[in-house]
Amino acid sequence: MNGPTKPDPDVKPNPSPDTTHSQDQMSQDTTDIVSSEQLKKFGWNLSNLNLKDLNNALKKFDITTPIRIQQFMAQVAVESVKGLYTEEIADGTAYEWRQDLGNTNQGDGPKYKGGGYIQLTGKHNYTMFSEAMGDPNIIYQGVKYVATNFPWSSAAWFWQTHGLNELADQTNFSNPIEMVKVISQKVNGGFNNINERIEAFQQAQSIFV
Repeated sequence: MNGPTKPDPDVKPNPSPDTTHSQDQMSQDTTDIVSSEQLKKFGWNLSNLNLKDLNNALKKFDITTPIRIQQFMAQVAVESVKGLYTEEIADGTAYEWRQDLGNTNQGDGPKYKGGGYIQLTGKHNYTMFSEAMGDPNIIYQGVKYVATNFPWSSAAWFWQTHGLNELADQTNFSNPIEMVKVISQKVNGGFNNINERIEAFQQAQSIFV
């Protein structure tokens, strides 16, 4: 999942979607794990705090220990330029007819281009994420819906389903910088902007404690 600086490397619409229903159902716990003040200290784009989705996502996808949060925040910070981008800059036409992404119909490329803070991409991923959230609008509406309503949850779903919680846990028993590199390769497919990821992790260590 390439970041926004590297945009080249997942029915019938619901006429009246409820954009808050799935988020409200995710958890009865209203206690925030991460606060708006912590995000501000981290330098997050203030127009895209979306604190409710963030805390729902952390709880739902078990990103609840300091080290998991620190590693997660470091990666989403670089992938989204600290919340500046909630979707991929490119128009998604490069993903048209990509069978490996599940894009089998005309228009699937733009509709299911990278969305959220780790840029969930392709109809296949959108379908699985939709099932995890219990929200069919993720498929009906695609990237704009995910970018607006689930920028954090889409990233957290990717994080959990790719075993990144377990990798983050190893940070306490390994060289922390090396673990940032291992996690970066899983998230980005390489070591793009690795120094920024390391710096973001070191900053996160002093904020998300």
